[in-house]
Amino acid sequence: MNRLCIYMTYNKENKIEEYIGYMLKALRGYTTTLYVVCNFPVILSGLEYIEPYIDQIFYRENRGLDAGAYKDMLCNFIGWDTVYQYDELILMNDSFFGPFYDFGNYFDLMENIARDFWGMTRHFPGEYAPVGKYPSHIQSYFLTFCSRVLKSNQFRRFWEELVYPKTYPEAILNYELKINEVLKNSGYVPKALTDVWGMVFEGNENPYLDYSLELIRDKKFPILKKKSLLITNKGFANALEAVIFIEDNKLYPTDWIWNIIDSQFYMEGYPSGTVNCLECFVRKYRKVYIYGAGLCGKNLLLYFDRKGWEQKGFLVSNQTEQDMECILFDDICIDDGTGIIISVMHLEVSEKIVEYIGNRCKKEQLFMICTCACIREF
Repeated sequence: MNRLCIYMTYNKENKIEEYIGYMLKALRGYTTTLYVVCNFPVILSGLEYIEPYIDQIFYRENRGLDAGAYKDMLCNFIGWDTVYQYDELILMNDSFFGPFYDFGNYFDLMENIARDFWGMTRHFPGEYAPVGKYPSHIQSYFLTFCSRVLKSNQFRRFWEELVYPKTYPEAILNYELKINEVLKNSGYVPKALTDVWGMVFEGNENPYLDYSLELIRDKKFPILKKKSLLITNKGFANALEAVIFIEDNKLYPTDWIWNIIDSQFYMEGYPSGTVNCLECFVRKYRKVYIYGAGLCGKNLLLYFDRKGWEQKGFLVSNQTEQDMECILFDDICIDDGTGIIISVMHLEVSEKIVEYIGNRCKKEQLFMICTCACIREF
């Protein structure tokens, strides 16, 4: 198959992570041409991870997120005359680890399925506050377009008319949902690996966020989305089990995954070179409590167990309607050896908690999960 792949990456520190090289090496055997487009001006480190496997690197400002990168690649950098020389086009970004299984299996599988474009997962209809109600669609972190779509007027017009998204919700509306709508309304057939496997999900369930373990273990799904590993994800426990499964079965170098999990707790103000600021905080105090027994707090407990850290329990200001054993904040004794992690996702709520408990401890004794740089972005 004469196949073109465009891989988009973005990194605030202008570096290429090693897991990207692993992914591109696996793709190299199934692509005729492999381009990387960086949404930053120059690679300062990590070039050696990808250079052996790619044909060319393109640089641009981070305008329009991944959709903007694809638009510039197709319409400006490569040009349609060159694009039309290929039988298939893969558009993918750096938002996932893998592959855990040979990519060739999936290309071979989809070649024997009636489809005009395909991806890894289908999101069933649902509602997401920033974009409203949405229809069933193929998710856009990995999309493959076959010749009939690739060389169509509808596909070219979509990219030429695309307005650069300014935010993540705009990218969902303008790119992910819109390209599904345009192509489906033009008579092109979409498919996902999850369709082929007969998997059906509830409306607001996101396959890659909620069912990482089942996909990877039972269906031999080749990738794991980084976003599933956020402590704020309701499917975090499932994703954590998936990582342990990958590790136990030696499917992938999981150090790269654990590093991402740890680095989500980076917080400005810690010494240079510190990645996991939560670990620094935990090791600093003799007694550590988790304030809040909601989703984030429960996920933190799982993370603590994995790291082998000790915690003294969940603190709350009101014990009514709690679904697990909690300790009233007013009942604990706080000294200089006490650290409290505020495990609430929303900044305003966290600040109110700080105001409530701050008169009993110093500011440095509090760690607010919602102010971690990576978590704040979502």
